[in-house]
Amino acid sequence: MTRLIFFGMTGLFSKIPFDHLLEGGANICAVIVPSEGSNRAALPRRVEPPQPQAGDLPLLTPYLQESIVHRAWAGSIPVWEVGNLRDRRTLALLAGFRADLICVVCFPYIFPKALLDLPQHGCVNLHPSLLPAYRGPTPLFWICRQGERHSGVTLHFLDEGVDSGDIIAQAGFDLPEGMTEMELTTLCAEQGAKLLVDALKRLEAGALPRRPQPKKGTSHYPAPSPADLRIPTDWPARRAFNFLRGADGWPLSVEVGEQVFIVEVALGYTENQTLPEAFVRQREEMLFRFSPGVLRVKVK
Repeated sequence: MTRLIFFGMTGLFSKIPFDHLLEGGANICAVIVPSEGSNRAALPRRVEPPQPQAGDLPLLTPYLQESIVHRAWAGSIPVWEVGNLRDRRTLALLAGFRADLICVVCFPYIFPKALLDLPQHGCVNLHPSLLPAYRGPTPLFWICRQGERHSGVTLHFLDEGVDSGDIIAQAGFDLPEGMTEMELTTLCAEQGAKLLVDALKRLEAGALPRRPQPKKGTSHYPAPSPADLRIPTDWPARRAFNFLRGADGWPLSVEVGEQVFIVEVALGYTENQTLPEAFVRQREEMLFRFSPGVLRVKVK
């Protein structure tokens, strides 16, 4: 059976595919998470389950929320925290697992060639966009900001570039109106998990398919800047509403001239309505005039 190392983080996008792999009986020999602190010189470090505390002292751990770390502990899978993938100690640790494949699902470090060459069958990554579009660290943010109503996930081989390796499989889907960030992340993770589980079955039966990414349609987006979190009112109200819903984990705001209103939640929009003024307050809600349409939100 294929031995694999799972690289991920503590969020939902990593957890759902990890759960599917476990349910499918995948032979996961280790889980690797990125450093949660600044003391990277002392890494890699084995992450052990917290021990019960004496008395009423609070338990201090970064792994309080249910994640791949807890799933790994429950399955007696070793968890290691790393801070530098080029570090000789980290590479020696990873080599010692004798993995046939490395699976990456949301990990912030670029893989060096020494790590890419380590497993027999290479390193595969699950990316929440239809590559080659929306390469970069935060594709879901940009997909929502650009007003896309169709997207997908891609399973691809890692290379020394950024999200540029050969494609193994893709799944596309439409984005429902008003979908929240958690709903979008869950959808991407569920669809991506199916691709990953199917890829492991194909590998057990022979080899993984691969095709180069097309040059047409390539785009790369960086991490959002403060300006990217502000919504101008020359957008259509529909685009503003779906961006506010789909990226609701970010501190988004509506910009009206020199005034900036931080949005707590987007409540709705109309495409044909207009307002005599740029914005109107209605108790705890606000209406903003967009082009076209009116956006209804609750502000902080």
